[in-house]
Amino acid sequence: MEAQLMKKMLKYIDKGEAVALVTVTSKLGSGPRDTGSMMLVGVGGELIDGTIGGGKVEEQAKRDAAECIRKNESTAFKYELTLKETEHSLGMACGGAVEIFVKVFSEQDKLVVFGGGHIALDLSVFAKALNYRVTIIDHRPEFISDERFPDVERKMSMEDFMAKPFDMDSNTSVVIVTHGHLYDLEALKLVIDSPARYIGMIGSKSKINFCFTQLQNEGVSEDLLATVHAPIGIDIGGETPPEIALAIMGEIQAVKYNRSGGFLSKVRRPPSDRNSK
Repeated sequence: MEAQLMKKMLKYIDKGEAVALVTVTSKLGSGPRDTGSMMLVGVGGELIDGTIGGGKVEEQAKRDAAECIRKNESTAFKYELTLKETEHSLGMACGGAVEIFVKVFSEQDKLVVFGGGHIALDLSVFAKALNYRVTIIDHRPEFISDERFPDVERKMSMEDFMAKPFDMDSNTSVVIVTHGHLYDLEALKLVIDSPARYIGMIGSKSKINFCFTQLQNEGVSEDLLATVHAPIGIDIGGETPPEIALAIMGEIQAVKYNRSGGFLSKVRRPPSDRNSK
């Protein structure tokens, strides 16, 4: 059973999908299953494989595992199998206690780049180093080839994406850098309503204003447009493709961790922290 569970867990990890491994780490007195028992739990708290004994213990553990996935935190829990009204009581008459550990394998971050030019090349390198799953979309076949992007998981034509867009979630970052800005507006139309964590578009202020005005005329709200990072990237200077890609990737990471992207040396620490250094 454990071998089958592990194989399923590895499939989820390989696909970059979130999953939680729940393991019984301690059992005192009567309990459903012994130490070392495992189960695999999905994002919604569904049981994928294995068991830690069923009943109230397993149901509570599944709920706790789903919450751990949501928070992206691996955590230990204690359940008391007693009718006494205690902090960890599950209202059971077994009289024992069970401790579990929930190990979260979080959903992998994803980067979708519209445009397969020089900036996309450098972005894909930075993103892969940060363990992102990368998708490159371009209208030019030679710019989405395996030879150009050998380490990128998915390459597709702009036409294919426009015909059948794939879903983007809160772990997705989108960068719009199409050749000659030919598809910038179309790309932005396709993703602006998505739950993507980050949407950034390169270009001059006049081009950005043109795109935003077009979308406003089509009914897109100012609040939604305000979520788009344009001009794109953090202000680190430089103008070469690697420098621009670094500025973009820095902004993506800052958004991911809800940081300003400023100098750490300028961040004011509380007096107690400064005195402890």
